[in-house]
Amino acid sequence: AESTNGLLFLAAAWVDGLLKHGGLWLAQWAASEGHSPGWASAWPLVLAVPAAIVLGELGPYVLHRWAHIHPVGWRWHRLHHSPVQVNVSNSVRVHPVNLAWNVASRGLIWWSLGFTPETLMWATMFMLLQGVAVHANVRGSIGPLSCVIGSAETHRWHHSTQVDEALNFGTSVPLWDQLLGTWRWPSRSGPKAVGLHD
Repeated sequence: AESTNGLLFLAAAWVDGLLKHGGLWLAQWAASEGHSPGWASAWPLVLAVPAAIVLGELGPYVLHRWAHIHPVGWRWHRLHHSPVQVNVSNSVRVHPVNLAWNVASRGLIWWSLGFTPETLMWATMFMLLQGVAVHANVRGSIGPLSCVIGSAETHRWHHSTQVDEALNFGTSVPLWDQLLGTWRWPSRSGPKAVGLHD
């Protein structure tokens, strides 16, 4: 399992870097061709960073939800759910195809709106840290903050082996779950078991 996680980490770094480098190249090319930078480029950081986080979560949320109900999506996503314990290694235990659709769907929104590189740096750092934090093998609660940002408490339910409990598809923020009816506030200490669901 450790060697698999290590290989997946390297594959994730390669896919992530390739897609992000390609996206930056496209953004630079568009700027050199005289295309306008996009309306989000004028936003102050205090507004742009939260907006980039929330909007950047939409594409991965939709694809994550789809991957749980469609056999083709589940074929690539099930690797992330295969461990029977949720811990930090789950955050990198992602098939390269699954990672590619996350990065591409997030990047298309970001680049089409024209967020600045500084905004995307802060948004990306927050989302990377959240991806690790929500998979941490810790007990406890962050209380009402779970309604605003992702938490280990709520994300553990997403890894439940029971389909009706495996909701909370958002990672960084729960807003899209809340708006689209897939948000579940945990009512007990955690699911009975985590891993692959039926």
